[in-house]
Amino acid sequence: MTKKQKLYCYVDETGQDPSADYFIVVAIVSEQEQFILKEKLVEVETDTKVGSKKWHKTKSPERENFLRVTIKEKLAKGEVFYSQYKKPLPFFLPLLETLSKAIKEVAKKPYSAIVYVDGIDKKKARELTNALRLKDIKTAYVRSVRDESEPLIRLADRWVGCIRAALENKAEDKELVVQATNKNHLKLV
Repeated sequence: MTKKQKLYCYVDETGQDPSADYFIVVAIVSEQEQFILKEKLVEVETDTKVGSKKWHKTKSPERENFLRVTIKEKLAKGEVFYSQYKKPLPFFLPLLETLSKAIKEVAKKPYSAIVYVDGIDKKKARELTNALRLKDIKTAYVRSVRDESEPLIRLADRWVGCIRAALENKAEDKELVVQATNKNHLKLV
């Protein structure tokens, strides 16, 4: 009997604010040992002095340096997926599309995915679970998690912030997205 692949997915988004031209979603889909990955991310957060702060609450160049170190250390390499959608559109559709595409990139049948979404309420979590299942995604459940308590949600938050800054023509962030993409660290789905 084939062993079931277990995937852990961490999702964050940006663009619900009226000033945003794009809705951006980052999904980290990982099958590696979560404890070790989280421990390494916390270590990089400490070393780069970003701590557990969100992207927009962290100063440059610390926040970009954090992402550079994760690329150099190959943390979550090939597991960070993103999509960008021109607004206006409701946030649920980009979340569903990005997550389902990212899971399909990594999944090998049989598999099961556990999904954590930053700040999603229980009703939307149930709706997302059902919508993923309708897309033939084998998900156990979708849960809300806060970035203050989850290093991989913080990583997704930092990538989504960097991608948004790159789309707003911030040179350093554009260069970082190109570098991460060229090194197969970051993937557009």
